[in-house]
Amino acid sequence: MIIFISKTTTAQADWKMTVQLRGKQYLVAGAATAAVAGVATASGVTPTQANPAAKAPVSSVQVVVGPESEPGQPSSARCPEGMGAINGGFQAVTFSRSGGGDPYDGVTVNAPFKDGKGWSAMLMTGKVIARVVCVPEAQAPQAVVGQVSAEAGLSVARCPADTKAIAGGYVRETWYKNGYGESLDDIIVNAPNDSGSGWAAKQFQGKTVARALCS
Repeated sequence: MIIFISKTTTAQADWKMTVQLRGKQYLVAGAATAAVAGVATASGVTPTQANPAAKAPVSSVQVVVGPESEPGQPSSARCPEGMGAINGGFQAVTFSRSGGGDPYDGVTVNAPFKDGKGWSAMLMTGKVIARVVCVPEAQAPQAVVGQVSAEAGLSVARCPADTKAIAGGYVRETWYKNGYGESLDDIIVNAPNDSGSGWAAKQFQGKTVARALCS
């Protein structure tokens, strides 16, 4: 068996939760559900109507849908001016399968932007659409980026003092695949750490970088 390692240099769920941010509460739907169902935002704007260049009304929540990516390339959903990401996710448009129908693709990026103002997603070979839930910048959490992990090691994005991780994700640094282009890797940790003071990510074989949104 021949093993190749691919490397990324740049790459910019389905539930509801109430998030307390700086004295205000927001009921936030998982990005995938809200966008697919076409749920209206707090300002009455649906995801397909969201204008990235428009200034959002105070206290509004908007879901922004990124463009469909090229195969194996990232999709980025950027928040409107004056807003920041509170959560995000992705929808796979194509997901590579073997001749027998077995999946062999992988979600190699699913994370907030480094500056916290959007969300990125990428598949190893397939096409993907990123989605992001945005709130006014004054209430938006702070984005934190962890260190590159060791092979099959844990990366943790640690929040500043007196803040907790409310969302997060990962960006792969390396991803293993065989000579036929089939994925030999996967994300096995993508969650807040036990104390809630950061976000942890880990791959089955390769190196990864955790990202957190802290508030």
